[in-house]
Amino acid sequence: MWTINLNKDKKLLILRLSDTLTLNELSEMLKAIYDENDGKFAVFNRFADFSKLKEIEIDLDTVSSHVHEYRRQIKPDNPVKISLFIPQKYIKGFSYLYKSMLSDDLFKIEILESLDECATYLSVDKKLLEDAVK
Repeated sequence: MWTINLNKDKKLLILRLSDTLTLNELSEMLKAIYDENDGKFAVFNRFADFSKLKEIEIDLDTVSSHVHEYRRQIKPDNPVKISLFIPQKYIKGFSYLYKSMLSDDLFKIEILESLDECATYLSVDKKLLEDAVK
């Protein structure tokens, strides 16, 4: 299960993942970001809360190919900042591979362990992120 919330004022997407990430969920998230609302939210910065994630049921090549397929649809004026909030140690290996494979001139990914770091990176108030992870 996953949820997506929008803060249009801050141009921020807030993604929350449940305990398991599947290919079907990844596809649904990408469609929500890139296809719905004529793709206008694809240029928003993103806060992805991985704090409840326990298992990833997708191999990295599949994740990479799906994400690249959608990213080719847009050319943002400014780089999109993506903050992966991951307080657990065990899931970080996958995340660092994701960052190394998918960070580029248009998408800047950072893996951060505290909401303070995420808020600073995304230039938003920490309270906004605290409300998102409740």
